[in-house]
Amino acid sequence: MADIKMEAREKSQMALTMTIPAQTIEEEYAARLNKYAKTIALKGFRKGKAPLSIVERQIGEYVREEATYDLIDRLFDEEVKKLDFESRPLPYCTPSLANEDEIRPLKKDTDITATVVYDVFPKVELGQYTGLEFEIPNVVATDEAVNKEIENLREQNSVIKEKDGAAAKGDIATVDYSELDADGKPVEGKSVSDYAFTIGSGYNRYKFDDDVTGMKTGDEKTVEKTFGESETDDELRGRTVRLSIKLTKLKERILPEVDDEFAQDVKEEYKTVQDLKEGIRKDLENRADYTVRGEKLEKVLSAVIKSSKYEIPASMERFSIDSATRDYLRQIGRSQEEIDRLMEVDDNLANMIRSMVTSGALRDLNQQIIINAIQKAGVVTVTDEEVEKAVEGRITDKTDEETAKRIREEAKDNLAFSKVPDYLIENNTFKLSGDPITPDEYMEDYYKRMSEEQAASEDAKEE
Repeated sequence: MADIKMEAREKSQMALTMTIPAQTIEEEYAARLNKYAKTIALKGFRKGKAPLSIVERQIGEYVREEATYDLIDRLFDEEVKKLDFESRPLPYCTPSLANEDEIRPLKKDTDITATVVYDVFPKVELGQYTGLEFEIPNVVATDEAVNKEIENLREQNSVIKEKDGAAAKGDIATVDYSELDADGKPVEGKSVSDYAFTIGSGYNRYKFDDDVTGMKTGDEKTVEKTFGESETDDELRGRTVRLSIKLTKLKERILPEVDDEFAQDVKEEYKTVQDLKEGIRKDLENRADYTVRGEKLEKVLSAVIKSSKYEIPASMERFSIDSATRDYLRQIGRSQEEIDRLMEVDDNLANMIRSMVTSGALRDLNQQIIINAIQKAGVVTVTDEEVEKAVEGRITDKTDEETAKRIREEAKDNLAFSKVPDYLIENNTFKLSGDPITPDEYMEDYYKRMSEEQAASEDAKEE
């Protein structure tokens, strides 16, 4: 029997050291050598008839190495099965022999002390996670937000028709335009035909909305546009450009009146404009509640992450980033076969996406580790009724007792994990700060902050 010792190391690693007696190794070696001797074909001997001593001279070193390393692997696997979940190797890490130089060369009748190192789920020394106080944005469903939603609904239900008069903001214009050189001739490759856009949207490269305003179908004009140093288009920044513009088509949107009939068209249950406004306000309030809840949880978890002590193993970080990269590739329509290929080679697209998702993937990973640690602290409870409802249909009369137990334990853990966010929100204090903002304004600010964090993360990597 091997002598086994366990040791916790830095960066959430465990070292399992096993001293294997020489007798155990020699027995494994002898058994394998005899097995090979029965099947090996050596020059001058019929297959399996060579003397054992000659077989040993020919392949003994190889057999000893195979027997020793397979014995290490087998004993390691046997010992790991006896450990609790927190002390077992992460499923995506590859255990490694840490002291191979010390045990080689392999010698006859010699004990072997092998140390196998592997990554485990981080052990967390939790910081304070209740009784904290935070400021959060004052996200509300204002009258202005309600009116904006109504205008959006009017746009969605508008009727588009040809317009005879002058172009105005909100009209749909179709133009032919060209960039002109110093002689007033079109610049090659800088002409566009049948370009349609909504006047006032700014969704055209040269931002000529105001220049088209007032034109009628068939009108042509030449304008000059000057672009400052803040222009985002590299080709236009700091330049003055002459453009020829011809309005070829003009359409206008006819917006419906906001009346009871319009309200009924939006939803059958709305009978009046007041019903419509109340319904929109309720939807906005639900969105506000949802966004504020996310902000609360984000702030609590960020604070707990900073005050807690734990180390994330490299394999866990790598797995999280790779998973996020695969998800992104899947979202942009790449097949599973292509994703697997891109992830296996040094591909520019995969590397670019990996760099882009790293910050978010590591933030999510840290949050999951903290939520898991709080769950393990036993602060949330799961009832037997909740567990049975969660496993309904997964356990039948044919399910053996051990499997049913495992399914229930997994369901209980998952339920407890899902309850931690609400527990954190309920057991911390949040104060509204700043002027009231709408859910849309909040989300715009949120994505801006995320973008800034991503940029800061990229800058830190480069430094």
